[in-house]
Amino acid sequence: MAFVVVYKPLALLEAKEAYDWYAQDHINMQSDFLEQLERTDRFLAANPYLYPCVEQTIRRANLNQFPYALFYVIDENTVNVLSCFHQNRDSKSWG
Repeated sequence: MAFVVVYKPLALLEAKEAYDWYAQDHINMQSDFLEQLERTDRFLAANPYLYPCVEQTIRRANLNQFPYALFYVIDENTVNVLSCFHQNRDSKSWG
């Protein structure tokens, strides 16, 4: 059974901010970032239980090559992404 991955508004905003940062001319890694985000989405849709719980029912999926993680909860057949969080920020500031 494939799960549906849904980004909550905060997660969408954070992902867009990260994409925009990597899109700067001197960085130019927005395609790589988007590719890793989409790759992680595919893993979440295929098997969201693959990633560990970090707090009660909240799970964390790290993006490869980037210091970001998707924090999410599973609700029946939906993966609700709560945050696209830069892992060098204070963990108390997400959610």
